[in-house]
Amino acid sequence: MRKIIFCLGLCGLILSSCMTKPPSWTPKTVAPPVSLPEGLEHPSPLAQRAPALEITTSQQEAEKTLPLSRDTALLSAFMLNRTLEVARFGPKIGQTYFPEARAAFDPTLSGSISYGRSARPQTNSSSSTSSFSTTQTGSSSSNTSTSAITTTVMKNLLALQEAVSALTAPKTITVKTDNSQGSLMLSELLPTGTQVALSGTASTTDSTLTSEDNQGAWTISLTQPLLKGGSLSANLVAIRQARNQEAKSEYVFRQRVLDIARQVELKYWDLVLAQEVVKIQKVAVDLAQEQLKFDQDLLDVGRAIEADVLAADAEKASREADFTDAQAAVRSQNIALVKLMNSSMDEPWRVAFQPNDPPEAVPEKVDANECERLALAYRPELAQARLELANLELDVVSARNEALPQLDVVASYGRISEGGASGDITKHLDDDSYENYRIGIEFQTPILYRAERARLKRAKLYHGQGERSVAELEQALAAEVRQAAIEVEKQWQRIQSTQKALVSRTEQLRVEKGRNEAGRTTNLEYLRVQRDFIQAQVDEITARIKYIQALSSLYAAEGTLLDRRGITLDTTQS
Repeated sequence: MRKIIFCLGLCGLILSSCMTKPPSWTPKTVAPPVSLPEGLEHPSPLAQRAPALEITTSQQEAEKTLPLSRDTALLSAFMLNRTLEVARFGPKIGQTYFPEARAAFDPTLSGSISYGRSARPQTNSSSSTSSFSTTQTGSSSSNTSTSAITTTVMKNLLALQEAVSALTAPKTITVKTDNSQGSLMLSELLPTGTQVALSGTASTTDSTLTSEDNQGAWTISLTQPLLKGGSLSANLVAIRQARNQEAKSEYVFRQRVLDIARQVELKYWDLVLAQEVVKIQKVAVDLAQEQLKFDQDLLDVGRAIEADVLAADAEKASREADFTDAQAAVRSQNIALVKLMNSSMDEPWRVAFQPNDPPEAVPEKVDANECERLALAYRPELAQARLELANLELDVVSARNEALPQLDVVASYGRISEGGASGDITKHLDDDSYENYRIGIEFQTPILYRAERARLKRAKLYHGQGERSVAELEQALAAEVRQAAIEVEKQWQRIQSTQKALVSRTEQLRVEKGRNEAGRTTNLEYLRVQRDFIQAQVDEITARIKYIQALSSLYAAEGTLLDRRGITLDTTQS
């Protein structure tokens, strides 16, 4: 027992010398903050603010226009969007990597049991044979009767010799042997590279030549690598890469959800804009119709010329064409929203939505530096790139480990029991007198290390490439979020300008209308003022909605759009 304690103590000393270096990035270090920083909006969960869209059969058959809010559109898209249905498998697939890698350090139980019989011939060569040889002598003058008697005696002697030889010839004996044996082994590879195995064997041999032999044994063995495979950081490479891969799949899913949220918001406000433009174009048609009637009445009393009526009629036709385009844009935006929300009905393309969120532009303070900081903390693409860089760093650790020689300390301890009775299989297994032990060092190394050095060099190059790719992505994200911040500021300034222009165009239209009725301006000038007024209305509502969309794009560029909308990802939903 002192020997096994010595072996275990030696291995413990070796294990205590194993040092591990954590990688630069881990799933914890790339994770965004749990909550938004102070001063930013912290809304309640999305599901508590808006119900999912429900469409009944009667509504579908009547082609009823359904009220729709931004939050309802988002919730319905997250529940039903087919792109997300496909993307939701990603985290589930990623969750299978870690158990597979962890299985390398699971205990393994192996065993065997067998029974066999063998038969072989064995020759008994202990007997001997004798031979007789005679030589006939005598003179040629011997008589015939004496010669005949001698011949008869010789024949009898030869026959007797053959009979004796047949009785004393070697005999073939069949040797039969029955053998039963069984073994059981429990082994485990530890993260430190230590291979531990506990095994037991039992066998019984029964032969026709020997007495029955029963044997049993148990052995505990330890193998501890000192160089190759002896580093904890190298042995945990597969597990850490599996963890990174699992986390990466979740960020891929988060990126997909973020893209869908941004698309839904942009399309929702595109629909709002399209419907507002329809209202404006309807007013424009009414103004053209009113002016046409006014000119026709003047023509009837001789106060206008026919050209004025033709110009008013052409203007009316042009505005009706614009009104038709605006109506088509509404239907187009409806289809885009239906696709994103994946309405579950027989004919989803017949649905018409009526947005009920007013396009109110609320000023938001935008700090480009703060936006960049948020993007570097929240963007899922950057988290993916950093985890990929961590895996490349782990590849370098693995390649460096493979470039080391194989130098292992091996130790084993066990006992053997043997005897002629069946109980002798275990009789002496607890007796210190029959203990066996061994300790030694095994060594193996390539001579040139050509392949190992090439793999290590390649791993370092990939790691260097990954570092530069992450730096490039950080720069690209910083530029993207700063461009988005500029767009927000630009659209806010456009709101101020277009609102002032709309006030001026409204007053100009009022004045020009009075002049037109008094006959103090031309018909074409009045129609031009109408067009300017209509365009000012379109520009003003467009600026407001573009500002709202610019904020959504900015939050998406920061990676905070989901958090600002109170959206929590659920990767377990089927």
